[in-house]
Amino acid sequence: MPQRPKLTRIILRSVIIIIIGSTVGLVYNTFSSKGITLKGSWSSKLTSDSVIVPYSYQKDDPPAVSLDYVQMKFQSSKVIFLDARMPVDFKAGHIKGAINLPYEEFEQFSPQVLPKLPVNEEIIAYCDGSECEASLLLSRELRDLGYRNVKIFFGGWSEWQMAGLLIETGE
Repeated sequence: MPQRPKLTRIILRSVIIIIIGSTVGLVYNTFSSKGITLKGSWSSKLTSDSVIVPYSYQKDDPPAVSLDYVQMKFQSSKVIFLDARMPVDFKAGHIKGAINLPYEEFEQFSPQVLPKLPVNEEIIAYCDGSECEASLLLSRELRDLGYRNVKIFFGGWSEWQMAGLLIETGE
């Protein structure tokens, strides 16, 4: 009658197999052209024009725009900036001249803000940065209300601030 291996021997062999398998996988991932990034943000994707957008962004959503595009529009003064963040964040700092329309409180703020927004005017919605989806959700809401020239700046407040561009605080 054969003897059964001891439990400690089985556990030791299992651990060795796991270590060898993990090592082979990591080495393959490191040198493979199809390897995945092991650290960093996985919650966003890149559009064809190199703008980082959240994975929830769809092809039929309003277009995403880059910091360069937003700067150009800011300098031309032919655009309305909508800050989709909460009022406390807006008061702490926002793009100069922006209007606050927090997506999370859309029902409360829209009666005061929407009459100020011409339907055909270019509107750029933004929030905190590429991890924030409030600007995406706000732009969808505006599109559904008939605003056809809405764009989304996913770099948002974070990218604007890091670039050292004009900001203001308060209402």
